[in-house]
Amino acid sequence: MVRMIDKLLMALFAFAAFIALYYEPAFFFQCGWEGLKVGANGACGASWVGRAWLGYLQIEPLYANAPLFVQLINEFDTWLFGWFYAVSLIVFLYGRQERPWYRFLGTFVSGMMMYAMAFYLSWEALSYRETGAHLQAVFAYNGLWLFIFLLLLARLHLFRRGESAADIKVPVG
Repeated sequence: MVRMIDKLLMALFAFAAFIALYYEPAFFFQCGWEGLKVGANGACGASWVGRAWLGYLQIEPLYANAPLFVQLINEFDTWLFGWFYAVSLIVFLYGRQERPWYRFLGTFVSGMMMYAMAFYLSWEALSYRETGAHLQAVFAYNGLWLFIFLLLLARLHLFRRGESAADIKVPVG
């Protein structure tokens, strides 16, 4: 079970690193928030990354005039969390995820990202009628980040190497 979780986390961290270290910076530098406002005739229409973001506007029209907090969540994923995805991939590839420093770092970053995504998804659920968002698709695309960090927390604190689910003692009271 632990090996399967580790392999899944490596695949998810590779995907998240691609998003945070290539896809989002390509958007910021090739298209940008202003480019989304212009649409397909602007800078966003010139690259596959920009066209992908324009496609996302179909399920989340708010991004054409994204509020500052939405922009910051996306930019923090690149500038603050991108390095964590790359480090995590390396840590898992070398089997160092049991180290105390990584358990602390993984727990800290998981808390930050889960708070940000819970805030964003709660806001989406409360405002989708005004924004025109397709709520199921927004949750499917963005809920992946909640899943990654919930799985990481479970791996770091519930499923340690050499332990099976039957060995786990959950304190009560």
